[in-house]
Amino acid sequence: MRIIEKNGKREVYDPVRKKYVALTPEEGVRQFVIEFLQGRCGIPAGYISVERGLRVYRNFFRTDLQVRNRRNVPALLVECKRPSVPLDEQVLEQAMRYHIATQERFVVITNGGDFKCYERFAEGWRERERYPDWQELNAIL
Repeated sequence: MRIIEKNGKREVYDPVRKKYVALTPEEGVRQFVIEFLQGRCGIPAGYISVERGLRVYRNFFRTDLQVRNRRNVPALLVECKRPSVPLDEQVLEQAMRYHIATQERFVVITNGGDFKCYERFAEGWRERERYPDWQELNAIL
C-alpha cells in the first residue's frame, strides 16, 4: 500500500479509483483486500468497483467492493469492516441485503484479519475456505 501524510492526515492510494483517499481503519481493510484480489486471485483492477451505488427496495447503499467478470456479470461482493468488528450475523445480513440487488455468485465478509466466503448454489449458500480466483469468476455465466 502507498501511504502518504497530507495536511496531518494519512492517505492511501486506491489503484481502482486511481487517487489517494483517507486512510480510515475500514479503508485500510478495503485496500488490503484489493491488493489480495489483484495479487493472489489474479483479478485485474478494471473489473473491481469500489463503493458502487445500489438500491435495495427504497434504500440506497454502497458496496465496499464488487467484482464483475469478463462478461460484465456481478461475480463477487466483498463487505469490509474495520479490524475491531467481529464477523457476526449482522455483518453477513448486511452483505446479503446488498446481494439482493446485485446477485453475485460469491459473497465475502472481512475485517482484514478474518474472512468468511460464501458461494451461492441452487439449493442455498455454502461457506468456502478461500476466495474465488479470476478463472472461477469468469466461469460464471
